[in-house]
Amino acid sequence: MFVNPSPGGVVRTRYAVRLAAEHDAHLIGVFIAPTGWRRNPADGFVAGAVAVREMVERHSLFEREAAEEAIKNFEALAGRERVTFEFRSIEANNADELARLHSLHSDLVVVGYPSPGGLPAQGTPAGMLLATGVPFLIVPESWSSDGVANRILFAWNASREARRAISDALPLMKTAQSVTVLVIDPKKNASHGEQPGADVAHYLCRHGVIATVEQRQSEGKAVADVIREFATHDGSDLIVLGAYSHARTREFIFGGVTRSLLRNITVPTLIAH
Repeated sequence: MFVNPSPGGVVRTRYAVRLAAEHDAHLIGVFIAPTGWRRNPADGFVAGAVAVREMVERHSLFEREAAEEAIKNFEALAGRERVTFEFRSIEANNADELARLHSLHSDLVVVGYPSPGGLPAQGTPAGMLLATGVPFLIVPESWSSDGVANRILFAWNASREARRAISDALPLMKTAQSVTVLVIDPKKNASHGEQPGADVAHYLCRHGVIATVEQRQSEGKAVADVIREFATHDGSDLIVLGAYSHARTREFIFGGVTRSLLRNITVPTLIAH
């Protein structure tokens, strides 16, 4: 998970710690150390050996204190549970590449919302997902529920990406109290078969997941809004979906479900691709 010393970072850390504890997972906290240079651009014009030395020392102190606060918060929360954990700090100057590298060697990456949610300044969960193929679980900073993947809503559209989401989220589905397979506008997609949602529910059942199928019509609403509304009414504490199941050009032109959902995250959301 990507951590930072903020209220949203605390929410995210608490969520990740509980998830790790429930699944006997090793938790890695990655902190992107801020650079003091971005705080005050005028520092770039400082002249004189003494002034430059003082400025460098001030920047180093700021970076060190930020890292110390981040690791203190992370270890305080992780230490309360019986989980193995470690903390890593990477420099902001090379953060994009290193963030991808650390993500590649994980089963799941936990980040926050709104962006960057602990990621590099210009990073996004969707961009990191497409760059690494590793599933990302996005936790909104406003999330206050103690539930961690107890009531899962799985948005099924019979796509390759949705099928990938099953594999990535299967460990969570197996331990959930309930899993709902939501099929929206089923008659508009021949890939669903004669009984939309039934086959995938049967498949999940073979893996020990007891899933129920719900069909909904969008009736002119955005599909993302239908998913959000169902999650609210159903009391879901995790939404799972395959991201960017259409060509990215089509997503850009017509406005994709993925982009719409990621624009306003109110429930922890796992995206896979």
